[in-house]
Amino acid sequence: MKKEKMIITESKPYEEIRKQLKKSDKIGVVSCGSCAKICGTGGEKAMKKLALNLQKDGFKVVDMDLIGVPCNIAQLEKAQFHGNVSVVLACDAGVENLRHVLDKNHKIIGALESIGVGRVDKKGKPHLVRKFK
Repeated sequence: MKKEKMIITESKPYEEIRKQLKKSDKIGVVSCGSCAKICGTGGEKAMKKLALNLQKDGFKVVDMDLIGVPCNIAQLEKAQFHGNVSVVLACDAGVENLRHVLDKNHKIIGALESIGVGRVDKKGKPHLVRKFK
């Protein structure tokens, strides 16, 4: 039987993300469709919820991008990103890859904490195997 490994993430407090934004920002929300989706911190549902909350608070969301595996830089290179700020629902690897793909003047805000390596059980539930130091 194949053992699937993944990065376990937790959401940062919404207020922490909000404080890093300006009302004049044109915001793109970028989300992982793999590990973060399984953790419930990413995927389409989390991406749409974050975008809606930002819009309700008066921020301009101009784009939403669901990337299958943002820790694979090739998938990020194929995407088109709009706006001048990206709020990223992905592990640290996905956030760092986005920094390499986008212009250095493009602001990137990581919205998740990478807490460790995990696995997915037979029911599709993630479990932390080893916490990062």
